[in-house]
Amino acid sequence: MGFYDETVRGVAVPHWVPDDGGSANFGDEIGPLLVSALAPEGADGAGRLLSVGSVIHFGRRGDVVWGAGINGKVRQTLQHPLDVRAVRGPLTRAVLQGHGLEVPAVFGDPALLMPRLFDVPVGAHRELLVMPNLNELDRVAGEHVLSPLGDPVQIAAEIRGAGFVVASSLHALVIADAYGIPSRPLVPRAEHAFKYLDYYAGTGRADVRFAGSVDEALDLGPVPPADVDLDAIERAFPRELWEAPRTFDESSSGYAPARRAAVRALGELALAVGRDASDPAAQALLRAQQLIAEQPRALVDALERASDGSALPEVRSAALRYLRDTDPHGATDQRVARALRRRLEGEAPEASPDAIIARVIATGKVSLAREIVDGTADISEGVAHLGETSSPPEPARARRWFRR
Repeated sequence: MGFYDETVRGVAVPHWVPDDGGSANFGDEIGPLLVSALAPEGADGAGRLLSVGSVIHFGRRGDVVWGAGINGKVRQTLQHPLDVRAVRGPLTRAVLQGHGLEVPAVFGDPALLMPRLFDVPVGAHRELLVMPNLNELDRVAGEHVLSPLGDPVQIAAEIRGAGFVVASSLHALVIADAYGIPSRPLVPRAEHAFKYLDYYAGTGRADVRFAGSVDEALDLGPVPPADVDLDAIERAFPRELWEAPRTFDESSSGYAPARRAAVRALGELALAVGRDASDPAAQALLRAQQLIAEQPRALVDALERASDGSALPEVRSAALRYLRDTDPHGATDQRVARALRRRLEGEAPEASPDAIIARVIATGKVSLAREIVDGTADISEGVAHLGETSSPPEPARARRWFRR
């Protein structure tokens, strides 16, 4: 499988595509399909939109997120800023908040909008439909099994004709919910439980119970219907990508409040899952905490001190500690620089070494600041650099993302 950008009226919509040109996983095809249906006719947009699927870790600086989710199987190196309009569920929201991103409480997989946007016929009636995840196609066999490989509208029609859906394919479960077909999730073997609990918690069913087998799913019966605000998901669709430049803050000014919100959200979700949480649910909650905790501690401290009202000496100390304790990384280095630039706005320049190094960071010359800290450059080089810039650090302004 390869990850490619499909262009919808000028806007890139990335999704998974088979390398060999064979049949695609139907869930991976839903994103471009929905975007094509909702994008303004005749418009020529720009930018990149992450829609359906666990694809946020593929995000680039300035991308828009609409209904996508975190992949619980991979470590998250999230770009900043991301323009988040809606997410799959509260686990994704908590992880993004834990990385200091602002995320609205708009939950649900956009595939739930399919009945609004497409005239999907009802397929042949079958009492039971079983659909495995793409990565465990040989898990089940028999006349009830339907492959997830194929056209999304045709597969949605087959799901509409079913009396009961049992699946480890997340989008089989989502489409079943969209059309009111009773369903029950199978414990995933090839996937992490994160995305499943994320989706179910975002649709009012955090206490969902997974079945270990098709027989157990039949014994348990269906999960409750999805509780979701479809109007909110549709309103969150970023039509501005085809209409006007976007403006948003790049300075991480909300980093510390977002981190606090993540802690509260995970606590609330743990209560919603309940004391008798299934193993998959417990694993998903733990993974959310891990994905937040995997950020370098020095990076977290630097961004928190720059955004939580800490005194200037504490802000500088945290910034210098970031330089000492982390390896160079262009994206995170520049995120710290932008955060520090905003914090130093309006502050009178000071002549102490720490103050000089902090001001050098704020200009974006993080490599020079690192060299001064590790002794391979003299503080006089920092002073000279600041003299060349000849003015205080520019305020961290909201960036405008124009069409190209």
